[in-house]
Amino acid sequence: MPDVHDDCQAVHRVLGLLGRAWAGAVLWAILDGADRFTAIREDLPGVSDAVLTARLRDLCAHGLVERVVDPGPPTSVRYVATPAGRDARRLLRSLRDYARRHPDVGG
Repeated sequence: MPDVHDDCQAVHRVLGLLGRAWAGAVLWAILDGADRFTAIREDLPGVSDAVLTARLRDLCAHGLVERVVDPGPPTSVRYVATPAGRDARRLLRSLRDYARRHPDVGG
């Protein structure tokens, strides 16, 4: 039988990352095809460059996104969802659907 305490800790851990300002939205943008910094920023009006940079670093550090440097010329950087990042698509879709059904929650 699953331990409720362990389940709560697991949910808390994942929401601690994806619940950070813009983190879920950044991952969503990458899953939707944006792979360069400017393309991700265009998908997220209102996000600052500093916050976007921080969230990309967080997502990379936790194994949801990989930073890929293309040597060029010119050198360019792409962000690609890892298998763990792609596996979060269903979770993010569920959160999106919940937000659409309950527009007053969290707003």
